[in-house]
Amino acid sequence: MQTVNNFNLKKILILICSLVVILAIILSIYSHNANAQEPYKPDPESTVAPKSLVEVKMTVIGVDPIKNELEARLQFELKGIYKKGPTYPAQDLLMTVNGANIQDSEISFKEGKPMIVPALKFNLVKGKINNYPFDRHIAKVAISIDPLASIGKKFAPFELNPVPLEFNFHADVPGFDISYKPMEENSSIFIYIDVSATRSIPVKFFALVIIVIMWVLSIMALLLALKVMKSGKLPEVGMLSWTGVMLFAFPAIRNAQPGVPPVGTASDFLSFFWTEIIVVVALVIIGSCWLKRYHPPIDE
Repeated sequence: MQTVNNFNLKKILILICSLVVILAIILSIYSHNANAQEPYKPDPESTVAPKSLVEVKMTVIGVDPIKNELEARLQFELKGIYKKGPTYPAQDLLMTVNGANIQDSEISFKEGKPMIVPALKFNLVKGKINNYPFDRHIAKVAISIDPLASIGKKFAPFELNPVPLEFNFHADVPGFDISYKPMEENSSIFIYIDVSATRSIPVKFFALVIIVIMWVLSIMALLLALKVMKSGKLPEVGMLSWTGVMLFAFPAIRNAQPGVPPVGTASDFLSFFWTEIIVVVALVIIGSCWLKRYHPPIDE
């Protein structure tokens, strides 16, 4: 009997190790595909920064795949002829932002007034949240700044041309790895980038840990039910209670995954749906055995 138990324990350990290895392989494949990006090589002409320009600093402060939104803050630093103060333009400027979820894509800045823009929400145009935790989302961002002719003022001829831009990118959103890739249309006067957001490695790892936990618990419940069925003995009420509690605990365990969307994701098809079915089968087997073998005591 001890040999049989040891054999069953070995099978369970082998099964658990196999699941861990398979999930690790899946994680490595999806992580490679999500993070693989072609290196950007700017044109030699665009590497020489002009003396007079506007430096645009974009900081990503939030990602909400459920609402298909990427929130970012824009800050500006003026240099050369465009500078009246650190953030005060020397003439009226007009910024055009495409891809942002705002009523008006054109934002004007008055001469001598600080260039302050509220946080912008860009639409996530690519990505499926149902691929969680391997989802990858992309927002397209296009920014240009043009001078506006001011009444009663004369500027150098080139000042009515598009304003040269310098771009800096920062992102630190918990749970996401965020990067950007300049597109072919990107130039010294036109910022055109793809901002990519994927789940961070800790999020993917913890989600896979939850998946393994649900599989291990459900398999244990099924093995216990099969053992009860073969034993021919009356199952203990505690077994029935433990399996029933597990059935209703799995949704809470599933929701413990960080940033998990509503039911229907890739992680649900990897574990949640199947483990719930397995637990239901185990519960039915144990309950049937208890009903079939239970005999109430006869009062003498």
